[in-house]
Amino acid sequence: MDNNEKVLRFPVSEKVFHNVNAITWYILAITGILVFFKLVPEDIAGFLMQVHIWTAIIFTLNLISFILISPDRFYILLRNLLKWDKDSLAWFKNLGGYPRKFGIPFGPEETAPQGKYNTGQQLAYLLFIFMIFGLIVSGWALYLMRQGLGKEVVSFLFYFHVWGSIITTILVTVIHLPLSLINFDDFKAMWRLGSGYMPYQVAKHHSPKWVKEDLIEIGHIKNE
Repeated sequence: MDNNEKVLRFPVSEKVFHNVNAITWYILAITGILVFFKLVPEDIAGFLMQVHIWTAIIFTLNLISFILISPDRFYILLRNLLKWDKDSLAWFKNLGGYPRKFGIPFGPEETAPQGKYNTGQQLAYLLFIFMIFGLIVSGWALYLMRQGLGKEVVSFLFYFHVWGSIITTILVTVIHLPLSLINFDDFKAMWRLGSGYMPYQVAKHHSPKWVKEDLIEIGHIKNE
């Protein structure tokens, strides 16, 4: 196998969606936390809420644009996240080998072959997608329709919006981000400019079933 061969891990549309979503997510989380816990004076809190609202517009349009402009990529993303088999369940035997990277000899050394996303990533990304939709719906409902909703509905939406976003942000920060840095070729493919290529051998090692079942070769580039 030519060592120069590469795999298109993340097309431009997925990278734009992910990266805009990540940046706006943290802006929304920081501004929301500062206002909710009253960590800033009232005049600054008012300004931060304006930042929060305008960032929420970008956050919302980013999702809508991805679905409408690249429906094929959105479909493929969901297909990869919802594709489960015996190897997906076998991942739990050693949690994908992640504990061993931190010196914890948990489970067998070999990990069951995985698809484009391993089982842990599938669970995390499904949660993130659910929360993206949930925060968009709850946020705009609270902002635009608060007066027309009942007290119980407003209370539920408010606490879901606040604590759902805080808990998810903690999970992203302390679990998803550090683990993504372990697979640094994957991280570079997502965050560098242009399409997200990664070395073929790395993709084959981490996602053998995806490489075998879903990729087609065009020149020296393998695409999904």
